[in-house]
Amino acid sequence: MLKRIARNPLIDLLVHLKGNERACLWTEPLWGIPYNLYVPFVSVYMAALGMTPVQIGAMSTIFFISQMFWALLSGVLTDKLGRRRCTVIFDLLSWSVPTFLWMLAQDYRWFVAAALFNGMWRVTENSWDLLLMEDSEPSRLVRLYAVSHVAGLLAGFVAPLAYLLVRAFGLVPTMRAIYGFTFVLMTTKFIVLYFLSHETKIGERRMRECANVPLLTHLLDSRHVLRAMLQNRAVMLTVGMVASYAAIKNVLETFWPLLLTDRLGIAPENLSIFSTVKSLLMLVCYFTIVPRVSVRRFRLPLFAGVGILAASQLCVLLMPAGAYWMVVLSVLLEALALSTLNPLTTSIQMLTIDPEERARMLGLFYAMMLLVTAPFGLIAGVLSELNRALPLVLTLGMTAFTMFMGVCIARESGERLAREG
Repeated sequence: MLKRIARNPLIDLLVHLKGNERACLWTEPLWGIPYNLYVPFVSVYMAALGMTPVQIGAMSTIFFISQMFWALLSGVLTDKLGRRRCTVIFDLLSWSVPTFLWMLAQDYRWFVAAALFNGMWRVTENSWDLLLMEDSEPSRLVRLYAVSHVAGLLAGFVAPLAYLLVRAFGLVPTMRAIYGFTFVLMTTKFIVLYFLSHETKIGERRMRECANVPLLTHLLDSRHVLRAMLQNRAVMLTVGMVASYAAIKNVLETFWPLLLTDRLGIAPENLSIFSTVKSLLMLVCYFTIVPRVSVRRFRLPLFAGVGILAASQLCVLLMPAGAYWMVVLSVLLEALALSTLNPLTTSIQMLTIDPEERARMLGLFYAMMLLVTAPFGLIAGVLSELNRALPLVLTLGMTAFTMFMGVCIARESGERLAREG
């Protein structure tokens, strides 16, 4: 039995990580555990502090706009500061500051301020991804990103604690304590990662090339990179697919809990149980299914993942009040879909863009993606005011669009991705 576990590709990869791969992935639970503890309760926490669904949706849109602004700057900041230094600076600004504000939040204004800071995580998404993968082999990408998601899902083992605390002390006091815990753990993670990692080879070269170039000049020069991206059909199709997928996840994360608590009569403290079930199911999928997924043959897992995601949304839309078994079925299907789609879409994205201009292309990629997805938080908020189920009708339509984009990508760039992967 132990030999079979040791032979698991993800276990083997995790044990033999070196350099930046080890620094990035071994410290990731310090971010993932507290994040997954508080995320099931975010919407109901905001509602408990007096925010309406429209305000929650508007705050979500502000968050997306902040992300779009910082995504535009992320490439030039990553090249200028270096992957390692950029990561520690903007990790502290984008996570330590917001978690402190959320801990003390009193009303809508606190969440808006936190959202403006939290949007800076798009800078570290760029720099952290490059710190992780730039010195790695492309064939390892799907498994590396799977391991990064596994690190976050370890919260599945401690999430029931949130359920017990909410029942014992109430929602708002528990959330304030969890945010305080998150502030300490995440800040520790950022500092430890900085000292365990080193700058990548491409990062060192880009820092030398940008050393005497003003930030604004480097940003304006990105127009040539943008032009190249706009002329690349495979890149633009990938932007469309990833943008649609990101919007689906954001709407589901924000409004799925409100549907369960308000329309289906499920108690807020039970949300952590479903979150735990989803985390554990995704953990199983990452170790059993994802090692079989390769970016060389991305069509079948991509289409299957999107189809299963649509089925999970239909379960929620069709379930009557109190039908817990349908909630569990929906969670099971969503876990299977997300565990496949999360590492696969990220790997396709990384292999579609030019390695030499990866930082700026990635920043522009995220900016274009966010330009498309920013309005959906407000739209979903307005729909939720009318009927709690309507945001999921919206995500169902977006899931169909994601499938269409996947078909187009398979036709356009499948052979090239197979050669490079």
